[in-house]
Amino acid sequence: MRRIDCRPEHRVLLCTLCGREIGKGEDYWYLNGESICASCLEEFARIELAPYRRTRGREENL
Repeated sequence: MRRIDCRPEHRVLLCTLCGREIGKGEDYWYLNGESICASCLEEFARIELAPYRRTRGREENL
């Protein structure tokens, strides 16, 4: 009789920005199809929010 291995598949989750593996129990953020580790969260936020960045005194007059 053939034995079937029923162990869960080990899937590796990688940070989209740095490529580091996100281990079991680690916090990460999943947004717009991207997985972001805690170390890259600040950089990711800067990239995502760049269109909304303003410099005080240089605001556009509407």
